[in-house]
Amino acid sequence: MIIKKDDFMCFIAILIVIACLATSCSQDGGYEGPIPAVPTDPSKPVTFTDFFPKEGAVRTLVFIEGSNFGTDVSKIKVSIGGIPAPVIGSSGMKICVMAPRRCSRGDVVVTIMDENGEVVKDHQFEDLFTLQEALLVNTLIGKVDPQTNTSSIIDGSFEEAEFQHPWWLEFDKDEEGNKIIYCIDEEGMVALRKINLTTREVSTVFTKGQAGVQNVKSMLFDTPTRDTLFFVDDNGRGNWNDRHQMPNMHYALRKEGFRKVYPYLYGQCSYSAVSMKDGTLFYNTWESSQVYKARVIFDEASKMWDGKALFSVRANASDHIFMFRHPDDLYVYMTGFNGVYRCAYDKTTKELVSSALHVGDLNGGSGYVDAPGSSARFNRPRQGVFVKNPEYVAQGKTDVYDFYLCDHNNNAIRKITPDGEVSTFAGRGSVGTDGQVWGWIDGEARETARFREPTGICYDEEEGIFYVADRENKRIRTISVE
Repeated sequence: MIIKKDDFMCFIAILIVIACLATSCSQDGGYEGPIPAVPTDPSKPVTFTDFFPKEGAVRTLVFIEGSNFGTDVSKIKVSIGGIPAPVIGSSGMKICVMAPRRCSRGDVVVTIMDENGEVVKDHQFEDLFTLQEALLVNTLIGKVDPQTNTSSIIDGSFEEAEFQHPWWLEFDKDEEGNKIIYCIDEEGMVALRKINLTTREVSTVFTKGQAGVQNVKSMLFDTPTRDTLFFVDDNGRGNWNDRHQMPNMHYALRKEGFRKVYPYLYGQCSYSAVSMKDGTLFYNTWESSQVYKARVIFDEASKMWDGKALFSVRANASDHIFMFRHPDDLYVYMTGFNGVYRCAYDKTTKELVSSALHVGDLNGGSGYVDAPGSSARFNRPRQGVFVKNPEYVAQGKTDVYDFYLCDHNNNAIRKITPDGEVSTFAGRGSVGTDGQVWGWIDGEARETARFREPTGICYDEEEGIFYVADRENKRIRTISVE
């Protein structure tokens, strides 16, 4: 189990608070023992005087003072900024709660109920609680042997689970409402792992041998229904003449728990694909970094569907190209050649228009530079995700999504605006005497946190949390405002 200093100190503080609130003092100064959990006394008024502190970070302990609160915490409800605040304890005259995430609105509301659950008193303080927000990186899962820095494919709770080298992530929600992350463990997919964020458990959906895949590089859901999960395979067939020998795409179905894998398309070795809102599917190949529209031409000789060649991302050059659909189908972004390319989607012809470099070096050179357009530099950019920016919505912009990607060899998460401004979002912090910008350090996203070759990223829009496959740290990390 990973316990960081801040969490440990918070845990100790809570224990002390519970101990203080759960005991009463006799007149001679001795302890009389635990206070029984009793509701408010209906014969007396409930009063509120103040709360403190008036500001603090997430998980700050906030004390509410007054009288006749009762000591049964199940009969006390507190919200800060409209977000429920966990009630730690009550002495009857003092309630202790913990400041929750995303409570920046700040209004403190307390509800006291009687033994039957009926509301006795609702109170809202005039003063507001000011949340001190910070963008933080934390470790979610990944047990690693501290002596040998080794791990394996081990299922279990978040405290027990291990990853070999998490590579690619896809966010999902199952039929029961559980939030799920599917993870390709190891480049080439040694196994497909299922991370249940609700139950905090990790399981293996299937292994490479069970699925019959060769060298899966990425995966994606079909956009219209999200009932099909596609796997894109670098099958080793670089020659178009032998394209019908092995699948370059496979699929699995939600109704089967994604446990059975079937061949979908036969072609050259591929690295990624995108599924548009109308169901049109595009994929790319290694040779000449070519982009194809899937299942367009039926080959009578082989009785198989072939793709229709559209364009090369970069003429007469090959690279690992990864494709990502803009949520509004405005564009498809492609990472590769140490840059990000962008091509528009023609909704009439249902085809992608030839791509152009959006940000990065025109000659494909690597580096690390935060700058606009072609002045920016990357080093093996990998998976990316689009995130809606409320400021763009308020400004009435056509494109309201920023693009966040894993900059693999730069050990950072980069942010790209629709206008092509590139900045470092997280990582490369704590640069001290060692001079290193990579490592495993949690904390403030830019000043403190470090990654080690991150490759996969997904986003929970409801909670505002990024999840990162930190490949060489063999862990799943989070980035969120707290």
